[in-house]
Amino acid sequence: MRRLALALAGSLVLAGCAIPHERGAVKVEKESARQSEVTAVFDRYRKVRNTAIELLDAKPLSTVESGAVLAIDSGSFEVSQRLATKQKEDTAAVEVTDVLTPRFAKYPLWFYAVVREQTLGVNRVQIFERQSSVDPWLLTATPETLAETQLPEIRTQGGAALTVSPTDGRGMAMSPTEAATAYAKVLGDSASSEASQIADDSFIKQMRSAAETNSGLKGVGFEQSWGANDVKYVLRTSDGGALAFVTLLRLDTYVVKPGLTVTWPKGTPQQAFLSSGISGSGKLRYYHQVLLYLPGGNGKPRALGQYGGVVSADSGLTQE
Repeated sequence: MRRLALALAGSLVLAGCAIPHERGAVKVEKESARQSEVTAVFDRYRKVRNTAIELLDAKPLSTVESGAVLAIDSGSFEVSQRLATKQKEDTAAVEVTDVLTPRFAKYPLWFYAVVREQTLGVNRVQIFERQSSVDPWLLTATPETLAETQLPEIRTQGGAALTVSPTDGRGMAMSPTEAATAYAKVLGDSASSEASQIADDSFIKQMRSAAETNSGLKGVGFEQSWGANDVKYVLRTSDGGALAFVTLLRLDTYVVKPGLTVTWPKGTPQQAFLSSGISGSGKLRYYHQVLLYLPGGNGKPRALGQYGGVVSADSGLTQE
């Protein structure tokens, strides 16, 4: 049986602060988090994460993460378990370079923070959310940007970050929700009618290049589809635009001709999930959290950063 090794595009860290509230919609009365709380949240998060790394078990992460972040990190832990490899604990000093807390009239509350990772040369642009006064703060978004990437300035009022309703497109070419939908469509089809509305950024180019490589495999039918989850976190930028945290679901589908098997390089997440490769048909599911900047005026939305990974896979061939 002939085996086809897939070429993998290199991982991309793009360059990226967010909080949604439409002025006049609700009474602004409660700051989402105090500085002392933020410090405690980061200390607790790193302690729990390092415990999970030491145990090589993602279960403790559910007490400090949720949603796509938890799915992505659980996927990475499953990869480590399958490959019998260890993840590196976070022992460096936490350098939080920016914290913005909006005000809300009711729960859930959330705050925005930028954490510098000097050894990797990236910033983590994060959202922590709390569902009620008795619930813990959970990390719900953490796209990464290059350290030299200039993040747009966030507009504040009375010391609090101003938020934007995901469906509010005032002052911009489109609303954050419309931008997320259009961005997913462009990723899925470069010839879509939305292509002229979205900047042809580095993330789109990388995903397109990888899809074209997979589509060129002889004897393999390849399709890639994208969808956007509902947008929850959006901050108003000083130029009248917005910074939105967008979660995208990516599905790679392979249909392989009889006698062929698609495989991935040893040690890659795809190979860990599909150790015997794909014969017949198979799917890989990914989550990508994109930091989407919508400039004020008629500027095109573009990604400043992203964080993603394989979260599940299945194949017609029984795995080892």
